[in-house]
Amino acid sequence: MPRWLAHLLVVVGWLLTPVLAWSASYVGLWAGAMLATGFRQPLTMLAVAAAVAALCGFTALFVWVRFMRRVPHLLSHLMAPRTSEEHRAVAAAD
Repeated sequence: MPRWLAHLLVVVGWLLTPVLAWSASYVGLWAGAMLATGFRQPLTMLAVAAAVAALCGFTALFVWVRFMRRVPHLLSHLMAPRTSEEHRAVAAAD
């Protein structure tokens, strides 16, 4: 994998962080609203829906940030060596 593509993937991944958190909280709000229909009080319904949305959003954000911190290490195994390191990499492979 070319280095520029690996760097682009890291940048795009970090730029997707707010989109992922927003979409996870939206799905959590939907799930919370479905769960909240069992309650009679409107404020309880809102509190349950908001709590589930916050839980889903922050959980997705936590998992995504942990994953994105490991991406450079994962991509480094797929990247082509730099021009100055090619001879060393070929010698090490022999």
